[in-house]
Amino acid sequence: MGANQSKYERVNLSTAEVLLACGDTEGLNILAEMFAGFGVHTPRRCLTGAEARTAVQERVLNLMVVDAALADEEGYDFISWLRRSETAPNCYAPVILVTGHTKPSQIFRGRDAGASFVVRKPVAPTVMMQRILWLLNDQRKFVTSPGYCGPDRRLKAIGPPAGEKGRRHDDLSAEVGAATTPNLDQDMIDAMFSPKAVSL
Repeated sequence: MGANQSKYERVNLSTAEVLLACGDTEGLNILAEMFAGFGVHTPRRCLTGAEARTAVQERVLNLMVVDAALADEEGYDFISWLRRSETAPNCYAPVILVTGHTKPSQIFRGRDAGASFVVRKPVAPTVMMQRILWLLNDQRKFVTSPGYCGPDRRLKAIGPPAGEKGRRHDDLSAEVGAATTPNLDQDMIDAMFSPKAVSL
């Protein structure tokens, strides 16, 4: 990770339980080496969806990185199974889907399967760590419906389109109402940004 590593030194993944699933041994080894650089020295390695399903039922996982191509099935199918498996808390765990196919249709397919993030191969360690850091602060709700199960696919809570009624009880209106308090004058704004001496 070189010069960028200092930005990530405060994140300690040495105690994280991580599952790495990839259909070819070389790709699995590359992922394992990357996560060893993050401090994860004993991830659960899986070549097949069957092995990944077993791992999900045996231990609590903090993160899963799943390749789109597993040895016995597609990663999309494993993620769909995971999200509906009711193996709490693992069914709610963050899942990063890794794929060499980044056509919009494939990205949407990963999102619709329930992946938290879709990352293109070859994956740079800095990109992977950025996605992990983002997921650590992810506040999206988990959605369960007949057609979808996974983290809320909306990254921004901007509300329904203008003139449409939201489908969720917490949807915000796209229209901004009138101010309920007086506007700040320029002196008050300047005071907020001026440095102040603090005595210790």
